[in-house]
Amino acid sequence: MSLNLAMSTASRSLRAIETQLSVATANMTSADVKGYTRKSATKVTEVTAGVGTGATITEIVSKVDPWLLKSIISASSSKEASAVTYDYLSQLGQALGALSSDSSSGGTLATAISSLTASLTKLATTPDSATLKSDVVGDLDTVAAALRSTSSQVQNLRLNADSDIADAVDTANTALNAIDALNDSIVRAQASGQSTSDLEDQRMNKVADLAGVMGITYFTQANGAMVIYTSGGKPLLNSTVHPLSFKETSTMTSGAYYSDIPPKGNLSGISVDGEPITGTIRNGSLSSLLTMRDKTLPGIQTELDTIAKSLRDTLNSVHNDSAGTSSPSSLSGSVGGVNALGMSGTLKVVITDADGKAVSSADIDLSTISTVSDLKVALDAVPGLDASIDADGRLSVTTNPSSTGVILSGGTVSSVNGTTLSAAKSLSAALGLNDLVSGTGAETISVRSDILASPKLLATSTLNSTVTVGSAPVSIGTGTRVQALANAITASGVTAKTNDTVSGVSSRLSAAKEEASSQQTALTTLTSSFSSKYGVNIDEETATVTALQKSYSASAQVFSAANSMFDALLQAVR
Repeated sequence: MSLNLAMSTASRSLRAIETQLSVATANMTSADVKGYTRKSATKVTEVTAGVGTGATITEIVSKVDPWLLKSIISASSSKEASAVTYDYLSQLGQALGALSSDSSSGGTLATAISSLTASLTKLATTPDSATLKSDVVGDLDTVAAALRSTSSQVQNLRLNADSDIADAVDTANTALNAIDALNDSIVRAQASGQSTSDLEDQRMNKVADLAGVMGITYFTQANGAMVIYTSGGKPLLNSTVHPLSFKETSTMTSGAYYSDIPPKGNLSGISVDGEPITGTIRNGSLSSLLTMRDKTLPGIQTELDTIAKSLRDTLNSVHNDSAGTSSPSSLSGSVGGVNALGMSGTLKVVITDADGKAVSSADIDLSTISTVSDLKVALDAVPGLDASIDADGRLSVTTNPSSTGVILSGGTVSSVNGTTLSAAKSLSAALGLNDLVSGTGAETISVRSDILASPKLLATSTLNSTVTVGSAPVSIGTGTRVQALANAITASGVTAKTNDTVSGVSSRLSAAKEEASSQQTALTTLTSSFSSKYGVNIDEETATVTALQKSYSASAQVFSAANSMFDALLQAVR
């Protein structure tokens, strides 16, 4: 071998080893960097005229299994979806008391209902006790407050989900823009023959971020650029980025909803290029967040509303047919939109003084009245009583002067607006004139304001069959009306419905916990396999560096020896 060839061969070997050392050092330095894969320098020995002329590095690569990567990306989507579901169900469980130590009783709400029933049972033994009336009203207020609070927490969770959707959309768009920029860098590097391994690692990190938000499919083109689609086939990235669009809401009520089709709701969906994709999003945090906001939590709200309405209707049906030893100065109907009424019997109207004694009484023959307007005229004709109908068609009566009270009793309503009722009601019950509980659902349920302020107005008896001016028109009675309130709560199944809701969420929570754990385990298994195959092993890299240093030293000695011989030859020629 000539000296020139020896020096050239040694020089090439040194350069190749330097590159290999640089790659190994970079591996060690980046071992803890998320998504980094081990790089290797491909070395090729060159042969000229049958003689080895040194080694050359042809490329720096990271050879990974693309199918394993796709499995990890898919597992990331599933893991995030299950984690979000578990997180929100955990918060919902806490709101319902499903995780409390008293879970067997259904938590706070069921306990409050149980206390209310017990207080009513006590009041039934002494129906005119001011203290026991106060206890009943207080317990009922606690039940209503518990329903309102739980409803509020459910709506807050929906609002949080909406906010988290906005954050997830921002994360997705940030990832898409980053992938697009990395695509450009990879295409340029590949075209110029430069290594793209580090850039591809960075891109896969961003793909994983995107997959955590939503299920995706992707593939890499021949020029190195990646193309990404939603799981429903909508392009997110091809020659350009197609960002997700979403409008976050600032408030949330039980009536708020989302719909792609008219009538569209007041909550935003997710769209790409102006087209809705909400219904096609699969997996990822977005899928679970949308399900929570639009399905799971509204479903729980519906159950809470059912509980609230059952409680309201059962108590009001009894209270409207009862009377108290203390009478309110006004009665406001809760039922609106009523015009025609099919009525019979006699409505007795009694005006009482501050001591609860009858000042006057009047009988109204309901068989001669067929509309609410006619009823208003008849009530207006009663001395000391003013009647009115508001814009929503709700009837109200007010005493004049306000120091007096009013009692309405009797009369039967068999049809409303031409529709026959499944069961006839008293006039007061049909129009909701002496309701105990108000509100349209769990969000607004409350004890009637005047009764809450003055529990003595709680109706615990019935009007006497004979009313004498100057005497009390209502006797204390035997407590049957109070017991009827307690029995109505039991018969309505409110407690059972409450427990069903709580236990239902608890069951979902247990299943979600198992699913989240399973998905996390699946992802961990895949990432561990990937790391063991394509990650950096510090011990192995250290050994590689040591071996390369020895090779470098040997090549350097060859180069030095050849260089010394060349210098000696030059000196001899001179």
